[in-house]
Amino acid sequence: MLLILALVPVLSGCTIEQAAIPTDANPFKVTFSNGAYNPPDFEIRQGQSVMFVNNSNQNIWPASNIHTTHSIYAQFDPRKPIEPGKSWVFNFAKKGIWKFHDHLEPTIIGTITVEETNKLTK
Repeated sequence: MLLILALVPVLSGCTIEQAAIPTDANPFKVTFSNGAYNPPDFEIRQGQSVMFVNNSNQNIWPASNIHTTHSIYAQFDPRKPIEPGKSWVFNFAKKGIWKFHDHLEPTIIGTITVEETNKLTK
């Protein structure tokens, strides 16, 4: 049985790289409603995931600055809109201060501070 489960990612078309992406059983939740991310600014620990939940009636697209390239933290980009009622989870493997915006409405902004686990005080 274990052998069969180990082959599931290969048989389903997933690559080893995709299967190895770390996930967090309890991600930090950020909601989008009324034209804003809530909370817009927050701290998490390195390796923690953030779930962006779209509670609005419009598409959203949270992504790393700089608009339009998202090049400061290129992996922090879902590369497509998140539809109403849907969510997207991203694991922050890199520590730092990451400013983000909504790619569809770039004036909607926020900041995610990613600290080493032993330095996070909140």
